[in-house]
Amino acid sequence: MFQALLIVGRESVELLLVCLALREWAFHAERPALVRWIAAGVPVGLAAAAAVIAMLPPSGMNEWVDIALTCGFGLSIALLSCGTMASMSGIGDHVAARFDAFFARRAAALPVFLFVAFSALREALESFLLLRFVAANHGTEAAAWGIVLGLVACALLAAAWGTLEGNRRTHIVFRLSAVLLFVLGVQMVLEALAEALMRGVAGGALTQVGRALSPYLENGDRQWVLCAALAVIPLAVWMRAWWRRARV
Repeated sequence: MFQALLIVGRESVELLLVCLALREWAFHAERPALVRWIAAGVPVGLAAAAAVIAMLPPSGMNEWVDIALTCGFGLSIALLSCGTMASMSGIGDHVAARFDAFFARRAAALPVFLFVAFSALREALESFLLLRFVAANHGTEAAAWGIVLGLVACALLAAAWGTLEGNRRTHIVFRLSAVLLFVLGVQMVLEALAEALMRGVAGGALTQVGRALSPYLENGDRQWVLCAALAVIPLAVWMRAWWRRARV
C-alpha cells in the first residue's frame, strides 16, 4: 500500500505543480480564461492514457517510448520553471516578457491545453506501469488503498497551496513551484539520459556513466543529493536578485 501511495502521490503532485505554474502564468498575463483550458486538459490527457493502457500488450510500454516521454516532459517543465525563475528574479526580463506575450495571445489556449493533456497522459502512464507491478507483488487491494490515499494527499496539498496563494504579500507559491518544477524537470531529463546510456546507445564506456547516475535518480538511495544540488540553482538566483536589491 505504501508503495502505491508514493507512486500516486508523486505523479499526481507533479501534474498538480504543472497546472499551478500554468495557472499562475495565466493570471500573470491577465488571461484568467486560460484556466478553463488548463482544467480541461487534465481529463482529456487521462482519457488518452486510458485508451493507450487498453491497447498496451501484457509486457507493457516500449522502453524507448517511455524514455522519450520522460525526456520530453522533463525538458518542457524545466523550461516552464526557468521562465518562472526569470520573472521573479529580475534577471532575464526578456524571458518573462516572452512568456507573458505568449500567454496573452488568443491562440495560446490550444498549446496550453495540449501541454496539460500531454502532462496528464505521461503521469497516468507512469502510474499505471508502476502500480501494475505493485498490484502483482502486494495484491490489488493494497494497491487500491494506496491509490486512494495518494489522491487524498494530493488534494490536501492543493488545498494548502490555495491557502498560501491567498497571501499576496509573498510569492511563496510561485517560488516553490519554480524550485520543484526545476528539480523535477532536470531530474527527469537526467533519468532519461541515464536509461539511454545504460542501454548502450553511446558505447560501453558511457554505459558505466549511466549506472553511476542511477543512485542519484528516482528511487535511488542518493536521490536527495541530486534534488538538493538542483534546488541550489533557483535559490542562488533569488539570493543574487535579493542582494542586488538590498544594495540599491
